Amino acid sequence: MAHRFQIAAVAALTIAMAVTGCSEDRTQPSSSASTVTTTPAATEACAEDLVACARRSSVGDVIPEDLPTADAEPIRIGMINQENTPVGSYPELSSATRAAIEFVNRDLGGIGGRPIELEVCNTQFSPEGSTACAQQFVQAGVPVVLGGIDVFGNGIDTLAENQIPFVGGIPVSTQAVTSPNSFQWSGGTWGATVAFAHHAATEVKAKRVAIVYPDFGPIADSARYGQRTLEKEGVTDVAMVPYPITATDLTSPIQAAQTSEPDALIMLAADMGCAGAFDGFDTVGVTAQVYLVGACASPKIIAEAGPVKTDGTIFNVEGPIDRTEANVDFSLYQAVAAEYGDGFDPVGAGTVTFRSFMNLYRVLVGLPDGKITPAAISTALAAQNDTPSFMGHPSTCDGKQLAGYPAMCSPQQILAELADGELIQIGDWVDVGAIYGAG
Repeated sequence: MAHRFQIAAVAALTIAMAVTGCSEDRTQPSSSASTVTTTPAATEACAEDLVACARRSSVGDVIPEDLPTADAEPIRIGMINQENTPVGSYPELSSATRAAIEFVNRDLGGIGGRPIELEVCNTQFSPEGSTACAQQFVQAGVPVVLGGIDVFGNGIDTLAENQIPFVGGIPVSTQAVTSPNSFQWSGGTWGATVAFAHHAATEVKAKRVAIVYPDFGPIADSARYGQRTLEKEGVTDVAMVPYPITATDLTSPIQAAQTSEPDALIMLAADMGCAGAFDGFDTVGVTAQVYLVGACASPKIIAEAGPVKTDGTIFNVEGPIDRTEANVDFSLYQAVAAEYGDGFDPVGAGTVTFRSFMNLYRVLVGLPDGKITPAAISTALAAQNDTPSFMGHPSTCDGKQLAGYPAMCSPQQILAELADGELIQIGDWVDVGAIYGAG
């Protein structure tokens, strides 16, 4: 029985951590003058000429003027992901990566004429599988391994022992955010919670705040980051309300939070917990400012819950909501997904791994010919300082962007409020590292 609970708990943790910031991918035209989202015309313009579109994007400065044909010796790289398992399967993460690689190979000439070859290894949702994947790539001599989702993270340890960089993906394990060979372009739940806490203290002027969270590993740790942020901002009346990660009815923990009469309520439920959270807020009659992770702002969840339960909620996203031609990265992503994707939903977590590969492309294309080695890649990544990040905040990989998590290169967040079914961006980037404290 204990073993079953552990598997269920870890599966729920994977789901909750996996989709922290996926609401950055809303593509419906806005009915509000305050919100600008990607229009079909912007994506269609990119689709007509992917190369011209890419030259206007955040990687445009590293695309060679004369593009070669990618027919030289291939560069083989690895990817660790969890797929085809009953406790959680995320094939869209590898699908988005393949689409990005196909685009780079066919349209941008690979890396100096060398095509990228991707090998995806499935962890089968086990620590042994994670280690086996890493060992496979060590034996293959790959210069870098991309991340998808690996809740256990054992493979990252194996890669670190062999000085192979682990790049991007969705950081759900402790190793992903702490290992010296890991480089991440997401703030995970830590970034989201710090941003929520800061907004509650400085904008809502909350005197009392409740943080409701699944009592398990990294999510509980991110809740404590939120608590410390509030205390630093002068909010000392903070109710910490844990609940079992396997719980499906969230009314009870929300009711417990409500007893503290909070001015703001931070809820760290995601995915299957989103509907339960909205129902719980409505049942309990919560009037405080509510914060939820970006996954809960997916169009399907919002449509099913309805505006009465969802309007006014503040979510975190990890990319600007302005999706016009002025912010071409997302239009390029949409166009590439349509051209080279295998049918994966572009409104989802695939943006994170697409971003990871495009950021890796920036590094690889900048290395001298014949110098695509683990050491060279790691050195180039570690040297990034305010470097453009595809569909994200500029990247600085100095190990000091968020205290305690040196692998985070860009944990910054954007907050958005839901109104009439559309997300309205609230301000600019939230520098969560500066708010919480540098590493």
